[in-house]
Amino acid sequence: MSYDQFTSLSRLGTVAVLMLTTSGSAWAQDSGALDLGTLILSNQEDATGPVGVDNNPPTVTGSKIPLRLNEIPQSVSVLGREKIERFNARRTSEVLRYSAGVTSDVFGDDSDYDWLRIRGFQADQTGIYLDNAQNLAFAFGSFYIDPFTLERIEVLRGPSSALYGGSNPGGIVNYVSKRPGERVRELTFGLNDASAAWIELDYGDVLENGSSYRVVGRLEGGDKYDEFNSGVRGTFAPSFKFSLDGGTEVTLLANIHSASEKHTGSTFLPYFGTVERTDEFGFIDPDANFSDPDWDSYERRQASASVIVERSFDNGFTFTGIGRVGVADVEESYYYPFGYSGFALNPVDDVGTLSLIAFEHDTRVRTAQTDLRYYGQVATGGVKHDLLFGLDARLYDLDETQASAFAGLTNTVVDPTDPGTPTLDPPYRDGTTRQSQVGLYVQNQMRWGDGWIGTLNLRHDWVRSEQTVDGGFGEAFDREDDETSWRAALAYEFDSGFTPYLTFGSSFDAKILSPASGVEKPETAEQVELGFKYAPDGAPFSLSAALFQIDRTNVVVGAFAPFNQLGEVRARGFEVEGSYDFGNGLSIEGAATFLDTEVTEDSDPALVGKTPTLIPEREISLFAQYAFDGGTLLDGLTLGAGVRHRGESYANASNSLTVPESTLVDVFASYEFDAGLSANLSVTNLNDKRYVTGCQTEFVCSYGGGREVSFSITRTW
Repeated sequence: MSYDQFTSLSRLGTVAVLMLTTSGSAWAQDSGALDLGTLILSNQEDATGPVGVDNNPPTVTGSKIPLRLNEIPQSVSVLGREKIERFNARRTSEVLRYSAGVTSDVFGDDSDYDWLRIRGFQADQTGIYLDNAQNLAFAFGSFYIDPFTLERIEVLRGPSSALYGGSNPGGIVNYVSKRPGERVRELTFGLNDASAAWIELDYGDVLENGSSYRVVGRLEGGDKYDEFNSGVRGTFAPSFKFSLDGGTEVTLLANIHSASEKHTGSTFLPYFGTVERTDEFGFIDPDANFSDPDWDSYERRQASASVIVERSFDNGFTFTGIGRVGVADVEESYYYPFGYSGFALNPVDDVGTLSLIAFEHDTRVRTAQTDLRYYGQVATGGVKHDLLFGLDARLYDLDETQASAFAGLTNTVVDPTDPGTPTLDPPYRDGTTRQSQVGLYVQNQMRWGDGWIGTLNLRHDWVRSEQTVDGGFGEAFDREDDETSWRAALAYEFDSGFTPYLTFGSSFDAKILSPASGVEKPETAEQVELGFKYAPDGAPFSLSAALFQIDRTNVVVGAFAPFNQLGEVRARGFEVEGSYDFGNGLSIEGAATFLDTEVTEDSDPALVGKTPTLIPEREISLFAQYAFDGGTLLDGLTLGAGVRHRGESYANASNSLTVPESTLVDVFASYEFDAGLSANLSVTNLNDKRYVTGCQTEFVCSYGGGREVSFSITRTW
């Protein structure tokens, strides 16, 4: 497919969907076989607003139409504001520490980026979405999302390409922005034990003409963890909602973020000295920073603007259009270790002299995307159909330079010093990368009998990936891919609220790599998932579980170009997630994930049967809280505690080195005063345990965050 054909298809699809919005009513009326009945779908506001205590909340993440969790034939979690605020989260990955199937903090306590894996597969590049539109990340071209600007964080586990196109086979995370629609008055001041402070504002109202607005902002500054780590960052997210004649509702969302900081430490450390003690000096100090405070810098400037249009028609169908444009400029300069002196894995002296790599990049990313949906309910005989027709398109454009320096750069573990300002080599990467994608999709969720639910999804995508090289390594290329994705599921909803289901689905990921480098087709995956959801109406509990197997094929293998796509990886696992409110102030929630992942095919036969790095064999969490009431002196006090456990993982491809398990404890206490005043005290990693979150190789191991104490006080009016 040529680029002109690609563009024409996008435009044609847009026109076609828009035509459906005007002709749908007549089509439904003219067909004698259709009985529209009563539309049972929830609206967008229900599916994007506060979660509250609903044990079966509506969501659009797992279907692109508003459905209850038990109606979605895949494992899905919905985390509301109360879970975001519980531990004063500063990163979205912190919120996901207690979610099944999700491995957060993959590279430790990195304040610049949210490293995430779902069901063992990397999700932070192709698996992050904001308001159901993809936040694609490649190289250093990413968008940072402040959790304070979010109403929900939702996790869809398993392949999602049948709905979203090219994405992570393990699942996606969808961030749902705070939206206008009601009166909000909230002001928060916060402080942590490293003397960083922040202020947060959430202010909104409904106007006399029925329109509404909301202004969300956050400003944080001060030291982060030690004298090296300081700076300021801020987010401003205004929004406005209004209605047009004829019932069309329009929501405008903007998000502006700026950061000027030093890095939070070294995340890439050798195995010996972090996981295993050395005879020379013991362990590397988790708080040590081997960069230079005068040269090290992190600068981010980003802005995005979104529009969401929703219109309901007399035939019961609804049109929803989502569009977003964004731009981000990111500049970084820092040192990071890579083994010991001479790039050795083991120390070569008693002071633990580390080899340093000086690195710098200047990155600009621009994105544009749209998603147009037309959905509603029709009936044929005794079968009701929740139909969805859609078209989405996105453009991702990246302009970057990267430069480094290697020779003669060292620092010591025993007594770190300031390395100074390095002399960088000419850029080894100077060029642009562009990927565009257009997808057409359809979904039919059928209901018949006393509780049968069948779901069919079909989608086809056209993807164009191109790269230009202005200097340094790499080669220009222009590659076109197209792929069909699908999902088929069967479920039965019992009157008790128990819903077992069986799902088959596929996914793909069009790699931004050249055919000359050995990459000629997208990575693909297929999954089978058997599970159940149990959430009776009005009940104080919910429970879900799933068995799954994901087979990922055409995996790019090899350390350097030319690569090949002989790789295959199989992930088998079991997940369970549940919550219970005892009604006396006590509530509990828990999650567990067990994974068995192995390479089933590779260009290196020695790796077949091995488990890839950064994949823990299990993750288990339990959280409980108790809210005092009944007119006692403790009325208004809520105490909570959580335990999260991460099992062993491998530190190298040959599986000869392991990262041990770790168990951490988090606690919090909140108090509701009179007159809309509340306070929250949280402590994560209560015991200040030194631990390693994982190792990508023997040279790239990351410490997890130590004990962090934060306090906030909030005024609502």
